[in-house]
Amino acid sequence: MTTARVEYANGMTTYADFASSSPRCRHSFIFACCALCFALTSCTNAPTPPPVVAPAAPTPEPLPVAPTPPSPAPPVVEFSAPTPPAPEPPVVVEKPLVELPSYAKRGKRLPADGGEPGRVVLAYCRSFEIEKDAASYFKRLQRRGQLPSAAEVAARSRQANEPLTVQQIVERDWALRRESNRTQPQRCKVLGGAVDGTTAHVVLDAEINGKRQRGTATLTQNAGKWRVRDHGDWGAVK
Repeated sequence: MTTARVEYANGMTTYADFASSSPRCRHSFIFACCALCFALTSCTNAPTPPPVVAPAAPTPEPLPVAPTPPSPAPPVVEFSAPTPPAPEPPVVVEKPLVELPSYAKRGKRLPADGGEPGRVVLAYCRSFEIEKDAASYFKRLQRRGQLPSAAEVAARSRQANEPLTVQQIVERDWALRRESNRTQPQRCKVLGGAVDGTTAHVVLDAEINGKRQRGTATLTQNAGKWRVRDHGDWGAVK
């Protein structure tokens, strides 16, 4: 059996050299062999590295959740009552035109209110109207600032040869006017008429002498303005 020649670290080259060497050399040789074996074993059987633990991923914050819109309310179905038929316009019954006296039938017929001549007649009638008692007449003059002045009271007192008060003067004037105006038309209502050029005749109802009567007023136009010339033909209202 041939022994391979090995060069060892301590200078021995054969087994015979190893066997014939001293115990100390043999111990060194054995220790070197053990160290070599241990080194080889450490290289071939490397320790298993510990498992790599991946860092825990950060917990994502919850995203804001949009509020759920409320469900739309169901549509309200309105049931309207049937539209009633439109009322028929009232039937306007035209009053027949007032009968005119024979002398007032010439010319153009005026409307029922008398037009402009009729408005002049109404203003003429109001100028004769007076309250039914002296106290109301006094209040009207007082409201309008038409009570007798101090100078008028003194003059009237000298005429009467006695001292008079404002109240006494107003009462005497009211009684005088009421009596003189009894024959004048008051509280008038125009019924119609006719116009012929610059002359107009207006038929009206008015209080004359304390009674309701119907008559005719005659007007003339001068410079574009109507004026009452006279009135007459009064008779009881039928």
